[in-house]
Amino acid sequence: MNKEMTQLSQPDLRFPKVPQVSIYGIQVSKLSFQDTVNYLTGVIGQNTGDNQAPFHVVTANPIMIMTALNDSVHMTMMKNAELVVPDGTGLVWATHYVGNPVAERVPGIDLLHGLMKLSEQNQWSVFLLGTSPETIHKTADNLSKQYPRLILAGYRDGYFQPAQDEEVVAQIREASPHILLVGRSADNQDIWIDKYK
Repeated sequence: MNKEMTQLSQPDLRFPKVPQVSIYGIQVSKLSFQDTVNYLTGVIGQNTGDNQAPFHVVTANPIMIMTALNDSVHMTMMKNAELVVPDGTGLVWATHYVGNPVAERVPGIDLLHGLMKLSEQNQWSVFLLGTSPETIHKTADNLSKQYPRLILAGYRDGYFQPAQDEEVVAQIREASPHILLVGRSADNQDIWIDKYK
């Protein structure tokens, strides 16, 4: 097993902590949707120049939590993420069950659109990675139409082999986006982000 993948990252003290609830040792944000958007606005706004640091947001659901319980690589990734938001209703229910409820569900698709609106306002650039060549092209086109002032730093499909990882990472670094949106298969997209962030 890759040693890098099994070690937990040290918390980055540049980013303020958020209220959290522990579900099987995974720290899930208790912030409301709007508070999450506001928090990420601050993170992205301060994460520029020499002060850049990766900030991995996981939109978690019960399947991801259960996968982490059975797979140490997934568990490490979930614990390494800077922010885990409760995307699934089952995860919201679990926080109520343990007596420490989150404010509400934070759907990943809504978070994406909230961040696209902010990207237009703040002139943040966005890079899209994932899905098929046809779908990523259509997604880029649709987002550009829906958010005409969006700065699209680039996009690339998610159908590449591990041997191409360094090439893909180099392309993203060259584009230097404020936001990287990754939409690959559920079993590896966050693992890939954790490995290369």
